Amino acid sequence: MNFFWSHTMWYLLLILISIIQIIYTLFHSTNRCRTFAFYLTLVGLPLYFETVILIFFDSYVYYPKIIQNPNLDPFNDVLTGNLFSQFSVSASALLLAVKSKPFYWHVVVASLYCAVEELFKALDIYHQHWWETWMTFIGLLLFFTIAKWMYTSLVRGIRPLYYYFYINLGMFPICTIFLLWGVLDLSGLMRFSETLFSNPKISRYGLYLIFISICYPIMIWGYIQQKWIRKIMSIALVVVFIYAGYKWHLLIFQRGWYGKVSILMIIWMYISVWVIDTLYREQCKKVPV
Repeated sequence: MNFFWSHTMWYLLLILISIIQIIYTLFHSTNRCRTFAFYLTLVGLPLYFETVILIFFDSYVYYPKIIQNPNLDPFNDVLTGNLFSQFSVSASALLLAVKSKPFYWHVVVASLYCAVEELFKALDIYHQHWWETWMTFIGLLLFFTIAKWMYTSLVRGIRPLYYYFYINLGMFPICTIFLLWGVLDLSGLMRFSETLFSNPKISRYGLYLIFISICYPIMIWGYIQQKWIRKIMSIALVVVFIYAGYKWHLLIFQRGWYGKVSILMIIWMYISVWVIDTLYREQCKKVPV
């Protein structure tokens, strides 16, 4: 059955509006590299939150009907809808922060998203379980306020620890979404185990969180070190962590792909840190600890 006009089109319109907002914000930004890096950071912020309420607390469900492969877990389609949603609200948060819009604009934009949420419910392409639309409104006001504060702090100069936290958040869309899920998981080259806990979904995505919560900070720590021995140590720690996951059957690799995929993961994580740091570096002032 073709769901494009009834389901997919609406999510594509949402992502199109997001792209327009990003392009507009970058065009009017005084530092486009830093602005784009900050967008990556903003995407990571709601995605961590959504991981908890969507996956672990079953708050709502999306039906974009984009991933329809019978060989894949149907929940991947739900995640796709979630990504479209979070890319969109992050684009709006970026625009409001960079343009330094007053609070009433936050209220207007949050209200528009609530209207979209109600529209998606009416179209039967999004269902709420225990979540309510007013929660979205409150959550967006909080998110927009945090985004504006983070951007103001970034422009004025932030302490190194906070700066590395920005990088850590920015790795979520580049590493977790694009590589771990979009390439490795969907292709079957590497997936997280569904047998660690009784609930396969919680097992799989719980391991996602554990993996990135350990490996990303280690990789960032190694990247900022001046001595090569410490850089090598950080990479070695990640190698050991991946190998332990492989031996304990927590990371399930396609036969014959363990070595290649492991190397790809390590290189991709390190390059991701470098890319985000490079984008931020131009005019991002860091104040002493």
